[in-house]
Amino acid sequence: MKYFYLTMAMTALIPVTVNSAPVYKITNDDGTVIYTDTPSAQSEEVAFNGITDNVTPSIPASPATPPVASSPATRYTVSIVSPQPEATVRNNNGKVTIKAQAAPKPTGRFQLIFDGEPIQRNSAGIFALSGINRGAHTFSVALIDNKGKTLASSQQQTLYLHQASALINGQGGQ
Repeated sequence: MKYFYLTMAMTALIPVTVNSAPVYKITNDDGTVIYTDTPSAQSEEVAFNGITDNVTPSIPASPATPPVASSPATRYTVSIVSPQPEATVRNNNGKVTIKAQAAPKPTGRFQLIFDGEPIQRNSAGIFALSGINRGAHTFSVALIDNKGKTLASSQQQTLYLHQASALINGQGGQ
């Protein structure tokens, strides 16, 4: 064990020599200086004294500024005015109007998510849809800011679109 410590002490006393590649300096006609490791006809080798001083002076501390009191973030709520939850809409052309509102008065835009997909955006919160197929459909409305961040959203609701069948009143080809 004592040989281990002796070997470690002797190793610490051995000077370390670092062989580095030469560095060349090129001064262009416009005065710009380029340092490179590739020699050329215009370059001159730069000699270093072997001592590198990596100490920079400390930067004076700026006077402390009091923290800015941030205003509390506005909490929005979004609700769907119509249709009511679980409503049945009867329209043979597949037209449905969804109306939403937000409180307090919003600065963002409303986005309709219909059957899991965002389909329309506007600032009024009134969405007129057409060509909707019969059946059950889920929807919600979100309030988003100008960067697309959701500020608030409504509860998801379901509506049922009812369309009269072509088979009613003997028109089914009997």
